[in-house]
Amino acid sequence: MANWTENDLKRQFERAKKNGWIKTFKSAAATYQFPPEVLMAIASRETNMRNIIGDGGHGYGLMQIDDRSFPEWCNSGLWKDPHAGIQKGALVLHSKQQTIRNGQGKSLRVGGRPFVGKANISKDDLLRTAVAGYNSGLWAYYNLTKYGDPDRRTTGRDYSKDTLRRAQTFGKLLRSS
Repeated sequence: MANWTENDLKRQFERAKKNGWIKTFKSAAATYQFPPEVLMAIASRETNMRNIIGDGGHGYGLMQIDDRSFPEWCNSGLWKDPHAGIQKGALVLHSKQQTIRNGQGKSLRVGGRPFVGKANISKDDLLRTAVAGYNSGLWAYYNLTKYGDPDRRTTGRDYSKDTLRRAQTFGKLLRSS
């Protein structure tokens, strides 16, 4: 499990508030029908709410958009604008969720491995798998289908579990601010 405290998340929330990112998290979340705290939690897990280049030089911005998946976006310099990064991160999460929705009960392939996507996924499992997919791509859906655990191939093997725990705290902070 990732090592953070509620006070760490409060500091990150205050940074987001001071920089005017809260409104963007809310707007992006509304556009793609996610709770804003989930997007905030992804930013927290990815960068501790900092606008950086990370992941060995492959992750760009607050939401760590990967240059191997989105080279044009990263090379454009848009990642330097945290607001654009939040919007892009929300779009990426939405795309992961749509891939899972559309793949239910269908033959799919990831890393050369064929599988039939789990059908009738609950709303909670859909969100959890999309969050895991933000980190590990289609492997999250494969691992949900085969093993019941979308985090099996994520960083720390706890990406969605940890991110959704963070989201609970960010939700409380949003409601109290």
